[in-house]
Amino acid sequence: MKIIHKTSLLFTLGLAIFLLGPARACAEEVKAELACRTITDMAGRTVRIPANVTKVLSVSPPPTTFVYMLAPEKLAGWLGAQPKENMAYIPKEYHDKPVFNWGRGNVNVEAYIVAAPDLVFVGSESCVDPLDIAIQQEKFGSIPLVCVDNTRNATEYSATLRFMGEVLGVPDRAEKLIAYYEGVLKEVQIKVEAIPAEKRVRVYYAEGNSGRSTDPSGSVHSQLIDVCGGINVASCTIDTGSGMTQVTLESILTWQPQVIITTDANFAKQAPEDETWQKLPAVANHRIYVTPSQPFNWFDRPPGVNRIVGIPWTAHILYPEVFPADWCRSKIREFYELFYHYTLTDEELDGLLNK
Repeated sequence: MKIIHKTSLLFTLGLAIFLLGPARACAEEVKAELACRTITDMAGRTVRIPANVTKVLSVSPPPTTFVYMLAPEKLAGWLGAQPKENMAYIPKEYHDKPVFNWGRGNVNVEAYIVAAPDLVFVGSESCVDPLDIAIQQEKFGSIPLVCVDNTRNATEYSATLRFMGEVLGVPDRAEKLIAYYEGVLKEVQIKVEAIPAEKRVRVYYAEGNSGRSTDPSGSVHSQLIDVCGGINVASCTIDTGSGMTQVTLESILTWQPQVIITTDANFAKQAPEDETWQKLPAVANHRIYVTPSQPFNWFDRPPGVNRIVGIPWTAHILYPEVFPADWCRSKIREFYELFYHYTLTDEELDGLLNK
């Protein structure tokens, strides 16, 4: 009887082990399934990503700034070395993130693979070629590429913020940023609509040391002029991609801008000393403005979500009577707090505005 009992026991244990094998395998499959989720990115692609995204990279600057603003702790690295003075406006805990070299069409894929991010954001800008993305995905191997749209369109950031907020697992934070963005954009648009055409300010965007490169209306690089109700005087073709169409000084004299916006401080110093530039109303009336650039430029380059703060700034310099200084300063403070995770002092704000 004892032998029969032992035999039965061994048979029962063996059967249990046999049955548990598939069950264990099934459990592992379920666990793996729960660790991932399927999304549709902004290019309409079906992509499998981790359920809990904790580490991401991008292949261009605009999506990188989105990630920093939404979830800085999940940004796996900066693109290109950040100037030391720019880091002064970024909390110290984010200063030492790795730096990935970046150049148009020149991404160091090997460095990305070594970093092992959960996913990589790719800007698609509504014109992505599926074949190009497929080729890029092949280079990145098992690291999923997620396309995002409108990272360079100053009037269409909401959907991108909302989508990236969902992917990063911070939807509530995304909605807070959207509320600020849509509020300031709507306020500016409503007020400038009431400005008669004959009172609209004529604006020239001066780029480079000579000031003789520019971007006309319709370019992403000069978009804030259009958004804020200015008349972009540049009558030239749009240079797609990096922009900066070359124009002659004679053309600029013909355009007679009332305001000049520039990203080059050297040009802003030199132009008032030049007899030819002095013939322009903008120079004669001391209305040359250098775009603040810390930690990222407020007006352009990159033409990304960092330009949201440029909306109140540009509106103020074009129409100070409609958008007074106190209003502008309050909007800038709020932006830095929400988007850059940084509280500006009065001295820091003065420094940003007076450069």
